[in-house]
Amino acid sequence: MIITKISDGFGNQMFMFACGYATARRLGTRLMLDISYLETNSMRSYELDKLNIYYDKIFTTKHLKFYILKVLYRKVVHALMHIFFRFYHEKRTYVYDEKLSNIKDNTYLFGYWQTEKYFRNYRTDLMRMFTPNYEPSNECLNYIRLVQNCNSVAVHIRRGDYVNLGICLDRSYYENAFKKMEEQYNTVKYFIFSDDIDYAKQMFQKSNRNVVYVQYSSKNSTLEDFFIMKNCKHIIMANSTFSWWAAWLNENPDKIVIFPATKLAASDFYPSQWIMIN
Repeated sequence: MIITKISDGFGNQMFMFACGYATARRLGTRLMLDISYLETNSMRSYELDKLNIYYDKIFTTKHLKFYILKVLYRKVVHALMHIFFRFYHEKRTYVYDEKLSNIKDNTYLFGYWQTEKYFRNYRTDLMRMFTPNYEPSNECLNYIRLVQNCNSVAVHIRRGDYVNLGICLDRSYYENAFKKMEEQYNTVKYFIFSDDIDYAKQMFQKSNRNVVYVQYSSKNSTLEDFFIMKNCKHIIMANSTFSWWAAWLNENPDKIVIFPATKLAASDFYPSQWIMIN
């Protein structure tokens, strides 16, 4: 059995699952998801349950009511896991670890695994599994039809916790990305996705481009933003795993994917065919 830790936000959860799934498939063994860290985290929640993912077992603490009991239970079970499983820790984030291809069955994967090199051989499976297991809202479906019927470009503007971290992308990146996109196509329609749509409107209020701000009401709006985004013909990413996955899962064979020139550009994080913009 391969066990993979599932933690952090939606994009990171997808990376952790994808690596665990690919490793289990390669070894011809079962897959367990460990979501116990998310169940003791007030900032994040388990979101893969809304996707058509496949696994054999899941380690959860949801049957326990109190936080302290969840933490103690996790620690006890992990202590037992150390007896029966090898724990393989990621060596360097964003950098492909060739040694992972040599691990054996009964291993616990502890890391982020943020490069397609761990799972690209199973792209077809992941394309099928990373789809909603529920009926999306009518508003979401309407947007999907809209982006599929024009030369649409998803533009992701990540704010939220990035504001305090000081890593938000400024307007110049998006302007340079627009110019690059318009070098390839005379007519494009930009669909703006953001967790702070009012800020995004201020950013582009003086733009004379064809811009649509994606806004609608849904209990799964963040997840449905993702499904709309990945159905656009092209994408201008933020420095975010959320838009990374939207770009990677995009099925347009002629897609243009633009990403920002940050320190990650020198790592294995971005596929080589994507375009870097300063």
